[in-house]
Amino acid sequence: MNFFEQMEKQTGVRLNEVQKQAVLHTDGPLLLLASPGSGKTTTLNMKIGYLLLEKKVKADRIMAITFSKASAQDMSERFDQFFSNITNEKVHFSTIHSFAFKVVREWFRNNRQDFQLIEGNISEEELKKGWNGPDIPLHKKFILKKLYEDTNGTQMTDDEIDELMTYISFVKNRMIGQKELAQVPCNVKNASSIYQSYEGFKENHHGKLLLDFDDMLTYCHRILLEDAKILSNYQQQYAYILTDESQDNSVVQHEIVELLSKPQNNLCVVADDDQSIFMWRGSDVTKLLQFEKTYPDGAVMTMSQNYRSSQEIVKASNQFIKRNKNRYEKEMFTDNASHKPVELKSLSNYEEQLQYVCEEINKSAPGEEVAVLYRNNSSAVPLADKLDKAGIRFYMKDIDAKFFKHWIVEDMLNFMRFSYNDRRVDILERIHTKFNAYISKQQIEYLKKKNDQTSVFDTLLKRDLPDYQSKNIKQAKKLFKDINEMQPAKAIRTIREKLGYDHALNKMCEKFGFNSEHLFSILDTLEKIAEGLGSLKGFADRLKELETLIQTSKFNKHKSSLTLTTFHSAKGLEYDKVYMIDLINGVIPSKDDMETYRNKDTGPMEEAVRLFYVGMTRARKNLELLTYNYKGKERVTESIFVMNVRRIVQPAGEKKNSKKRKRPTADLSDESLLTIDEVELGKMVEHRTFGAGVIKAYGGDQIGIQFAETGYKELLLEVCLDNGLLRKAKEEV
Repeated sequence: MNFFEQMEKQTGVRLNEVQKQAVLHTDGPLLLLASPGSGKTTTLNMKIGYLLLEKKVKADRIMAITFSKASAQDMSERFDQFFSNITNEKVHFSTIHSFAFKVVREWFRNNRQDFQLIEGNISEEELKKGWNGPDIPLHKKFILKKLYEDTNGTQMTDDEIDELMTYISFVKNRMIGQKELAQVPCNVKNASSIYQSYEGFKENHHGKLLLDFDDMLTYCHRILLEDAKILSNYQQQYAYILTDESQDNSVVQHEIVELLSKPQNNLCVVADDDQSIFMWRGSDVTKLLQFEKTYPDGAVMTMSQNYRSSQEIVKASNQFIKRNKNRYEKEMFTDNASHKPVELKSLSNYEEQLQYVCEEINKSAPGEEVAVLYRNNSSAVPLADKLDKAGIRFYMKDIDAKFFKHWIVEDMLNFMRFSYNDRRVDILERIHTKFNAYISKQQIEYLKKKNDQTSVFDTLLKRDLPDYQSKNIKQAKKLFKDINEMQPAKAIRTIREKLGYDHALNKMCEKFGFNSEHLFSILDTLEKIAEGLGSLKGFADRLKELETLIQTSKFNKHKSSLTLTTFHSAKGLEYDKVYMIDLINGVIPSKDDMETYRNKDTGPMEEAVRLFYVGMTRARKNLELLTYNYKGKERVTESIFVMNVRRIVQPAGEKKNSKKRKRPTADLSDESLLTIDEVELGKMVEHRTFGAGVIKAYGGDQIGIQFAETGYKELLLEVCLDNGLLRKAKEEV
């Protein structure tokens, strides 16, 4: 009985031919490309079992590393499930960070270097003490906030600290040198200078070296390069190296693995370049694409059979990912049964989308595993609000309650608090620059000293004010009084439009480089939560209820069959039914994705495609893609990716009631003609009849173009493309 027959008998696992070949390939480099649902974890464990049982390799000579702790735990549990009754050998599965920390600790111990980690949990109390006391808490967030304030002279927002930390992690994981720092995009003012100050602070802190999590990797890499003895020891210890989820590895992580695997290069890299979705934290798909160049004697195998999804989902996903050019060619297939077509729902507005999702979830069969996937965590709050009001319990995989602590939320609550009592100078001080009464810092100081417990507006109006300010203060006083009597949704709209909060926010975005799209989405979410609530206090109470609801949803993992999660966190998971929501341009792909694509940088757009693909391939039987035309009063357009999928699942020749063409078919091989993949906002085009124009809107079956001579026109997109009516602007051809 050979190994595979033995495994089938003892574990119930039957491998296909490609999986068997991957297991048997033990000597030399192997890149195993694993399509979604192709059984990569099972194959990797069987490969480890083969090394132990057939090749008689000791467990401590096998290094099995993966991207996250959760993945390492999953692989370890699978290994025990398969082999605990067959062998006492136990392979240790770990993250590359864990291995790197081991190397760093050893080197520091040998060189008597004292060090301290500065990441992990720290209490709010300790942070507050640090701000007011002589000692700086040795925590990454605090140090960065202090350096930001020293550099820019203002306090740092939570959004900025998140973006700065992402920037620093990206720089380290991509091994970017000082000369290139300023070229890495970051909306935080003086980011490269703050980063260099941060590194200097860590290296010169009273003889103790301070390290963050990313330093584990960069120091490990440096140690392996510079300390031949340590490198040799680890190379001799590990005869076989297997890495899972390698598409998520950063440049420095790839470099560490390459060093360790030499000189035998008994390396098995399990990955799917089509699921590389962490570019923002340093992952680099080009390393995988260059595998055969790095290892000329290496083998590349492709596990293309999907055991997870229905025929329809596999076919649509396989065709969709081909939109990307920088990838290994694959043809994902399945022997699973046909089920039902991928559904595309175009709803009138955002509210209809939420209502539709709730109604459909209520129709789910008992025990049916359902997931609602979205790109940004901001999508989760209004969805959670709607589900809770409908009495639907859910489990939220990504607990992100930062929304409720965001300064935009605090601003709205402060406006409402001030409407209750316009004598509160302390509240006015927080919002006076955010509405159009032109109240200066000097006037705030005057009000503090005066402290006469009368309306701040009345106190200011007694002074000699310019006519414009006097007029605005009178108007603001009346508006605040009116706001106190309004329902919350109307109050927020009044604050935004009549008090001028939206205008002030736009000015802040221009001045500080804030992400306006993100900030205004928070305001839209607050309005959505406020709908139907009778009082301002009721609104404040509802926010607290929602915060608690989201924070405690993690305890529903085994109590609810409904999961809410981002596309990123859904990777590796699967569900019977998947709803992908908020599929509009500006979300997926984002405005930045589209802007960089217009500037000939295809990287971010291709990652957005991969992210969408990851979402599609989570579904076993039912997949629905949801889009809409309006969010509030704003006209939005369906995602270009939805349009791509529509053309896959509803080919033109199969459409019902399709009319016979009146004109001969255009020569669509002409490269100057616009194609569906090139339709994007802001693109210059030329229409056969209407001349030059700019694409201003597209969605559903229509495209809106502002023509230089004939003005704005809405046209049928399919008619334009199928008949070759649109060409790319001459400078783009």
